[in-house]
Amino acid sequence: MTLLDCTLRTSGQLIGATPSPQLVADYLAVCARIGIDVIELGPVHDPAGRTGGPLPDLLPDLLPDLLLVAPTQWYGPRFAVLLDAAELPMGDGPAAAAADRIAERIATAPLPVGLVRVAVRYDEVARAAAPLGRLREAGFGVCLLLTEIDLASYPELDRCLAETAALGPLDAVFLVDSLGSLRPERVIELVQSTRAAVPAPVGIHAHDNQGFALHNTVVARSAGATWQDAAVYGIGPGAGVTRTEQLLALLGAAPSDLGPLLELIATHFAPLKRRYGWDAGPRQVMAGLARIPVAAVRGLGVS
Repeated sequence: MTLLDCTLRTSGQLIGATPSPQLVADYLAVCARIGIDVIELGPVHDPAGRTGGPLPDLLPDLLPDLLLVAPTQWYGPRFAVLLDAAELPMGDGPAAAAADRIAERIATAPLPVGLVRVAVRYDEVARAAAPLGRLREAGFGVCLLLTEIDLASYPELDRCLAETAALGPLDAVFLVDSLGSLRPERVIELVQSTRAAVPAPVGIHAHDNQGFALHNTVVARSAGATWQDAAVYGIGPGAGVTRTEQLLALLGAAPSDLGPLLELIATHFAPLKRRYGWDAGPRQVMAGLARIPVAAVRGLGVS
């Protein structure tokens, strides 16, 4: 089992900025002690292209905080970054060139980033082929995140998985519950179908709109998924995601082992939740039930 903690990315999405230096330093120190396998630092963008969103590239901002924790050499979890294929230019040539620039940026940053996760909508998998190939050639491990996967019909799912299998070696393929709509029975179906069609480990990234994030993560594991995404205190936009502390407890972590993580929550993440309030409120629940983005729920008369 591989536990990937995406707290830095999801917290950055929530607050629209890089987390505070003290939070990052304390968080990295705890992650090195509690059994996290991979830490996702945040998004990475084409230096020559548009950012595609409000968040900056987190690599340079996080470097000083990493050095506070590991002033000489890092012996903790691996580091990953996230690349959104929708931000890349259309066409294999331009997309490959953008991936080359991104690979150079990551490689020249004084951070030991070894894994790049490329997110792509389930019906646009072909867009990820060129960047994944270039990043793999540059020596990075690569993962594919299939977003909005719950919207795929059976023929669309078959086509998506066939295109995914044709991408070449992948460290993992993640099923992303983008709308918080996945039910456990659908999770089992998707994991089993992906395992049968794609020669790569399967992962799950679960949102908590319906209160199913932890349950769906555990169900995916029972169906054969070997990578799990989580974030401390479930921090993230909307309803948040699977909570790292709950998942670790379910996987058998002793209370004494979880102590530093719970202290981190009390110090940094509980105040953030009081301020930003991520949770499964009425709009998030309705969006998950209706399989639509939360922003569209106002049209259904839900406040």
